[in-house]
Amino acid sequence: MSSVWSGTNQGSFTSTGATKILQIRSDLDYMWVYNLTQGAASQTTAVAVKFYWQRGFPAGSMWATFKSNAAAAANLEQYITTGGFTLVNNTINVPGASVALTSITNATPPVVATGSTAGLANGDTVRIFNTVGAQQLGGLDFTIGAIVANTSFTLAFMRAIVAATTGTFRRIPYDPYMYPPTRMITKINRADNLTGAYSASGTQAIITLSVTHAFTVGQSVRFVIPTVTSLAFGMTELNGVQASIVAINQVDIDSVTNTITVDVDISSFTAFAFPLTADAFSTPPQVVPVGEQMAVAVYPNPTLYPNGVNQIGDSEVNLGYIGIALQGGAGFPGGASGDVMYWVAGKSFSGGI
Repeated sequence: MSSVWSGTNQGSFTSTGATKILQIRSDLDYMWVYNLTQGAASQTTAVAVKFYWQRGFPAGSMWATFKSNAAAAANLEQYITTGGFTLVNNTINVPGASVALTSITNATPPVVATGSTAGLANGDTVRIFNTVGAQQLGGLDFTIGAIVANTSFTLAFMRAIVAATTGTFRRIPYDPYMYPPTRMITKINRADNLTGAYSASGTQAIITLSVTHAFTVGQSVRFVIPTVTSLAFGMTELNGVQASIVAINQVDIDSVTNTITVDVDISSFTAFAFPLTADAFSTPPQVVPVGEQMAVAVYPNPTLYPNGVNQIGDSEVNLGYIGIALQGGAGFPGGASGDVMYWVAGKSFSGGI
């Protein structure tokens, strides 16, 4: 005897034009997506308005139904191997393939030269490996900024380094799924005690992080500042110190805003400095979340946050999810900006008893 169970989830969204990730906790075995906006519009060229995916299809593939005239009827169907559906699980973080880089400049921020930027987008995370020169960046993660197609990208939040030649990088597809994640430090400077922004005459610490952070005002963090040489990383006084975040995303010394400001007086501390390529090290400087300072979270700086910030966020929130990514854009299941999309996802199971 056998039993069969099936069920569906359904919903809708208005597209932003970007890839849409639907978190479907029950997982799914098949999916239909309908573009109501384009289905009701007049077309002069074929536009995909209905999309189908089934488990077993290769990643990115889909069965698309096209509409090419003013009539409501769809008049063409096609199996397509790109631009469709991809299962996602952010608890599995497999880096992308190794890609060669040819140099890293001494600009602020550093510019990475490469013959291929395929699959990269502004805001993605990359990990640097095996550089000739700039060995201090080896194995570290950075958010990328401006991209020149198949030419270069920037390490958006990194300070200037001595220029490097050759190496590799890999795209890191997901953030750690425990919130908030530990982040690596690229700069520490003084901050204005009122605004939290960089100020040479301030006393609090503004910390710049290598990857886009998700910290909030009121969270409590601990610092790990390893000693590499007497100069790098420096600021040994901050090692092991626990502090509360009093401001976020204020401008640092280079006008970068991927920052946190903490309630620690560093005016008498030694300077922070990133190592040189010859200063080999194994542990990077880090900000490690440890909990929450409720007094700061609920009653933050009234100048920066006049309406208050009541963020109940600690160091143990599991943001892991499974689901499916719908490629964005005209003719794709994620839709073009403004398209109203409806979807139905199904789960099936059969087995003997």
